Amino acid sequence: MAADSSTTSAPTDEDLTQSTGITGFEPVGLILCVLTGLYAAWAVLNSTPLQSANDRSRWCTVWSLVERGTYQIDEIDRIRGWSTIDKVRHRKDEDSDYHFYSSKPPLFPTLMAGLYWLEKQSLGYELRLDHEDRDVQRAHLLATTRMLLLLVNVLPLFLAMLSLRRSLMMLVNRRLTLWVMLVVAGFTSMLMPYLTTLNNHTPAATCLVFSISAVIRLRLLPEPRLRDFASLGFWAAMTCCFELPAALFGLLSFFVAVSTDVRKTARAYVPAALVPLAAFFITNIICTGGIKPFYAYYGTEKYRYMHEGVPSYWMDPKGIDANDESPPVYLLHCVAGHHGILSLTPIFLLTFYGWFRGLRSATMKRWKVIHLLGIGISLTVLLFYLSRTQNYNYGGNSCALRWMLWLVPFWWMGMVPAVDRLSRSRGGLLLIAFLSCASIYSSFDSLQKPWKPNWIFTLMQEKKWIDYRTKRPPFDPPRYSVIASLPKEPVAVRFTGDLGAESLALEIECTEIKEVNGESVHFLTVVKVMPNRKNRARQEFSLYAPSDGPRRGIDIAKWLFNVDQEAPLVTTYPNLLRNLRGVARAKPYNNEGIRYFRYTRPDGTKTAIRCQRAACQTTRIFKDRKCSQRCDVYFSDEVPFGVAQWTVSLTDMETGEAVMETQRFTSSHLP
Repeated sequence: MAADSSTTSAPTDEDLTQSTGITGFEPVGLILCVLTGLYAAWAVLNSTPLQSANDRSRWCTVWSLVERGTYQIDEIDRIRGWSTIDKVRHRKDEDSDYHFYSSKPPLFPTLMAGLYWLEKQSLGYELRLDHEDRDVQRAHLLATTRMLLLLVNVLPLFLAMLSLRRSLMMLVNRRLTLWVMLVVAGFTSMLMPYLTTLNNHTPAATCLVFSISAVIRLRLLPEPRLRDFASLGFWAAMTCCFELPAALFGLLSFFVAVSTDVRKTARAYVPAALVPLAAFFITNIICTGGIKPFYAYYGTEKYRYMHEGVPSYWMDPKGIDANDESPPVYLLHCVAGHHGILSLTPIFLLTFYGWFRGLRSATMKRWKVIHLLGIGISLTVLLFYLSRTQNYNYGGNSCALRWMLWLVPFWWMGMVPAVDRLSRSRGGLLLIAFLSCASIYSSFDSLQKPWKPNWIFTLMQEKKWIDYRTKRPPFDPPRYSVIASLPKEPVAVRFTGDLGAESLALEIECTEIKEVNGESVHFLTVVKVMPNRKNRARQEFSLYAPSDGPRRGIDIAKWLFNVDQEAPLVTTYPNLLRNLRGVARAKPYNNEGIRYFRYTRPDGTKTAIRCQRAACQTTRIFKDRKCSQRCDVYFSDEVPFGVAQWTVSLTDMETGEAVMETQRFTSSHLP
């Protein structure tokens, strides 16, 4: 066996590519696999569940299957914190009703539901939605989701690392090459952040590692074993079930098996592959009523619909989901831009060099098929998504080009010849270290926030090089208050806030509208109800305002006055002024686009009303802490005073922590 130490003499191609494999006990590689598993487990155990609409979509199906015995997610989708845009409205036949379903293929959530049921029955952890104690409810949510993620993400990753280690020991004859490759596989890719969330990309990549390992054994072992054919068939089919574009890999893996041994392919590969494929189509038929997954209906009425007066998100997508870049620009950002494979993880530059060396080498001929598969499938998948011009969203609001992540194991194997060559010199090792550190930084920076923009995207956005935000015109005239209009006739409304240390409810009544000095004036009574304040449980204010006050485009303090003192609120009732502004200081609200709000009318009927969402953010000192105060408002001309709901939140500017319960004030008519 060749020596492990680096040498300064230039090796020949024969030296670099001739591999007798690594034999005997190899502890360092095993330790690196364990460290990768521990790192992934630490990330999961410190992760936040239900991070995005994408993983909530799958969790909704898991909950519905176990708790209600159905794939329909109507019930849980209505619960705050669980709602998702990744859903379709579907009915199985003409006689059935419309229901919501996750847009994700049902096989994976079905497997997850089985694990969740076992966890619930054995340990008592469950996805509690109705517990009276919020802390207990959250504790169950954290324990349940994290344990399941350890089982479906971390444990398979660890086993895949062990499988990769065994494959590399068959391919290379230098331990240093093995160690470098295991570090690269364990810490440098953008797969790692997605281990902290329920997604299909990490399971697909894990299955691909097992598939590649089976191909290597078929190619390198003197007598291919029946179990290796079965392993390739099963894991290749599982890869297809997790990533639908992997169907090409499934087809090509069949030809690899046939070219090795036709009889063993028929006896082992085919039956093993049929197991996951049958499960995929059976669960899809049970869920949808047909064999076509919901993905295949994108752009149809299943995604674009009106439900109870509210249009689906996909009828008017926002932000990066509405991206209309040209194919060349999109390709640039996919490869070397804000979602670039090479800009975020430059270690994969070595893959191109490795493919070049691997295809030129005569001694690598027996496993050259891995390089050919990697090149062909990577190029095909990239071109496929480039052709989908109607969906140029880079995988949505995510840290990486996630629909390419399942191909990462191909890229690892592609760089093996490059790492083997470069690791023989000091300069080559420094280059590998530099590219690895840059890649590790990207992976670690997004480790617990896979559904948020990565550091390159954020930097480019701050520099104003990119801007995917939906362009919205400012309010005309400007709005400085949660009160957007005054009613045309006397009416009384109650805005109920959350219960907490600073909780309150506001009752606003328009008592009279009359002419004063030739000007129409509204007379208002505002009552503040503060149940947690013993000495000030109820305060009443008599106010008046010119009828066109909200339309003047000025601060509310300049058009709403105290009746008794005929003075502005800023001098008489500063706290009430802050409540009606929504924030501590006068600042215009920004237009945040159209939203729909479920509103209860005076006759008790519930409907969806069209609202303009607005937001305003200022600073405020709260309990001796400098805080960022934000108010989000739903303005609507269909409700009294022009506001259906507003929400106020305070965040410590130093720590980024919430310093009070979010206060949400919702409009309802008083009798």
